[in-house]
Order: sequence, then structure tokens, then C-alpha cells
Amino acid sequence: MNTKISKSWKIIFVLFATVLILGCSGSDKKEATTVGENKTQVTAPEVPVEKALPGDVAVSVDGKVMKKADLNKDIEEKFKAIKDKVPADKQKELKENLKKQLVEVFIMKTLLSNEVEKRKIAVTDEEVKKALEGIKASLPPGKKIEDILKENKLTNEDIKLAVKVEKLKDMESSKKAKPTDQEISKFYNENREKLFLQPASVHVRHILVTLKKEDDEKTKAQKKAKIEDLRKQLLNGGDFADLAMKNSDCPSKEAGGDLSYIKKGQMVKEFETAAFSQEKNAIGPVITTQYGYHIVQVLDKIPEKKVALNEVKGKISSYLEQRKKMEIFSEYVKKIREQAKIVINL
Repeated sequence: MNTKISKSWKIIFVLFATVLILGCSGSDKKEATTVGENKTQVTAPEVPVEKALPGDVAVSVDGKVMKKADLNKDIEEKFKAIKDKVPADKQKELKENLKKQLVEVFIMKTLLSNEVEKRKIAVTDEEVKKALEGIKASLPPGKKIEDILKENKLTNEDIKLAVKVEKLKDMESSKKAKPTDQEISKFYNENREKLFLQPASVHVRHILVTLKKEDDEKTKAQKKAKIEDLRKQLLNGGDFADLAMKNSDCPSKEAGGDLSYIKKGQMVKEFETAAFSQEKNAIGPVITTQYGYHIVQVLDKIPEKKVALNEVKGKISSYLEQRKKMEIFSEYVKKIREQAKIVINL
């Protein structure tokens, strides 16, 4: 089964991307704008502004403020980290977007902090530890949790708050989010070809002798003779892994030429054709690709398979439940935002 039914919502909450997601979901809100002397005040929907903010304050949320100096410092830090990747004519726009995002993060973080405090939602050290372990398990190879926290300037208190927010989400949505059998079947049928088709795959290993642009005809002939000799050794009982380690120009030689399982579309056409047409365990003929000469051996074949509904029903149910929880919680956050006193002074 193609595992596109993601568990990323857990990471989203724990890393506080929830703040951005829920904040952006309110982008259609109406904003009351008053233009004064060199400043614009923007309030949350239908919330009257009782008095202007002090000039050094960027945003106020129910009395909690972010100073302009702190906002500008955060903008510069984030801008510095990514400006080299952005064209010069887009950098001004980038700074404006960073400003909007950071203000939104402050607003949503403050609203959610106030809400979990009001609801007296507590969190244990064990729950925080479990959340961090969940992040670690989902990180790409080579990425450390410490790097993630540092890059996003997240503290242990932020993680605690994120876990509390997850609890709040469950309190507000758990009873309403359970999908019906009809909803599960509908999702399965609508996504059968995209998500629930296990494509054919083959386990292959190969030996590569590379061809270079500067190779003349004599060099090409020598390389062709080398690969043909290697194939002859294999046909006479030579050890494939050993010959690959000693002769292949592919990094896979360290694993005896093993490329593990491949699917159609992952390799160049000539290699793919050979891999999917050869008999299992046969030593195939020498093939030529843009990389050079190859000997391919297929170790295993897994045919295409349609995953039955009963095999994935639990996963679909879990995915739909989490999606529904997010939708319900988004509406909940929108409601508390509308009731808050928010003033932006940029």
C-alpha cells in the first residue's frame, strides 16, 4: 500500500506549525483597519479597539504584547537564514511575509496558551518525552531533533504547550470526529488507484562500468570487453556480490551491487526494461544506458496488487478521524479568536 495517509498532523502540533496552519485558516477573516499617523491598526473580527497601542508595541492579544524591537529581531534572524536562497527583487516581499507570519504565530500561540490555562489542561514529563520521540521517529535520515528545535527556536515550554493544545483538540473534537463506514468506503473508492494500489517491483543488483564523454572508441571497446568478461565469469558461477564490489563503478558496489526493490519510473528506461523483463536470478545480457554498461540480475519480483478495503480500513478510519478533528478544532480556534481583543500596530 502506498503510505500517503500521513501521520504528519502529530508533528504539526508538536512543532507548533499548528499555530501557522490554524492562523492561515482564518485568512478570510474581515479586518477593521484604521489609518493613523504613519501606522495601521488591525483588529480581530468584530472586536472594537478601545485605545491605541503604545508606539513600541507591534501586537497585543488580550493584553499580552509583542514589542516591535523583538518582532524586528526575529524577522532579521529568519531573513538572514534564507535570504541567499531568494532573488534580490523578492527580498522585500519576503520580509513582509515573515512579519505577517511571526505576528500570526504570536497571536495564535497567545490565544492557545490562554485557552489551555483557562481550561486547566496539564501535561506530564512522560507525555512531553513521548511527543519528542514521535518527532524523532518521523525525521528524515541525518536530521536531529535538536536541529529542529534550534532552527524553530522552540523550548521545552513550547513542546509542553503543543502537547496541551493536542489535548485541547481531542477534548473539543473526539466525540464528533469518528468516521462512519460509509465515509471510509467513499474515501477508499475515490482513492483506490492513487493510494491503494501496490505497484509491481523488482529486487535487483547490478554491475556498472561507466562511460565518460571523453572516452574514445578504443576506450569504449575496452570497457565493453571488461563488462562482457565479468558477465562470462558470472555465467560460470562467479560470485555476483564479490565481482560487483571489486569492479562496479556504482556506489552500490559497497552492498555487492544491490539496489534493493525498484518500481517503474525510478530508473532510466533501458535499465527498467531489463529489470522488469528478465527472469528471476538470470544473469541478463549487457545493457547500455547513459551511465555506461550494466549487468543486471533480478533477485525477486513482487507483482502489482490492489489493497483490499479490509486491509486498510483501520488506517483510513484513523486518517479521516484526524482530518475531521483538525477541521473541528480549526473552527473552535476561529471562535476564540473572534472573541479575543487583538490589535496589530505595524
